Amino acid sequence: MTHMIQRGGCKCYHPIVKPLRLSCQKRLAFHTIRFSSTVSATRVNHNQRINPPSSTLPPPLVLPVRSTSQSAPAYYYSLGRAYLSFYKTGAKAVYNNWQTARTLISRLPTNTTPGDAVSKGLLSRGEWQLIRRSTQDIKKVPLFALVFMICGEFTPLVVFFLSGVVPRTCKIPKQVQKDRQKAELRRLNSFRDGTVTSVDIPGTNGRAFDHLESRQLAHIGRTLGLYPTFLDRLGVGYPTALLQRKFQRWNDYIILDDVAIERNGGVPLMELEEIRIASEERGLDVLGKNDGQLKSTLMGWIEARKREPVAKLLLTRPGVWAKRA
Repeated sequence: MTHMIQRGGCKCYHPIVKPLRLSCQKRLAFHTIRFSSTVSATRVNHNQRINPPSSTLPPPLVLPVRSTSQSAPAYYYSLGRAYLSFYKTGAKAVYNNWQTARTLISRLPTNTTPGDAVSKGLLSRGEWQLIRRSTQDIKKVPLFALVFMICGEFTPLVVFFLSGVVPRTCKIPKQVQKDRQKAELRRLNSFRDGTVTSVDIPGTNGRAFDHLESRQLAHIGRTLGLYPTFLDRLGVGYPTALLQRKFQRWNDYIILDDVAIERNGGVPLMELEEIRIASEERGLDVLGKNDGQLKSTLMGWIEARKREPVAKLLLTRPGVWAKRA
């Protein structure tokens, strides 16, 4: 959820925190501190072992307020400069996160992947997520930089429709909200289509997609966003073999992340935005949910996964898990 703070002729947008009464002199603190929902500027229940650094998330977006005497060209120029500052801060975060990730990786034993290190307890979840996100973001930098050099201050108008090329740290609040709305609508439509008529999937230690019908696998792909949405609009199916591989990688990641969450303190120690991200990765809706609902649903997923295969959870809604508990 995005909140706005208006003070001293400025608007401060942030996708995580609730409104706080801050003076304009303290706005720069936003770039290094993620505030809690209390008036205090300290981070409540922050646990670095389970929560990655705030630099892996978008910085606050500070937008100017147009005064009655300000001309349109002057206002839009200052607005463009605000977006320019936002993207520069996000881009710097990508580089700094990548440097930190490289340092963490260099400390691992030879031939040990970050995933192996997490399973062995050599990396915390916070460190692992930092490595994962920085790796994903750094791959998007070349194309995003090209768009940025061409469009300059008009970049927000372009990347709003090209969300896939934007690093996580460079997504404006409206873009984050739009991505979530699209994902939840796609998930809702997939359930409504009635393509999932059976969830009789036995537990297995084999491949994640064993015993799945093609329509069930396609539903999971839509639920998790494993393939481009335009293929649905064109009525073109995504290659089954590729979808199986993507789902297997995702399945292995989620199982390991569930273990890492519990090992590093559990859902209660996770910050709210981290809970939202973890929920989205598991195909769970987050819009319109309060703090308690988000935490309860994610904890319900982790408990249900101990009893059921991941694929079965993705073919049913959270309300079904509770009935089986």
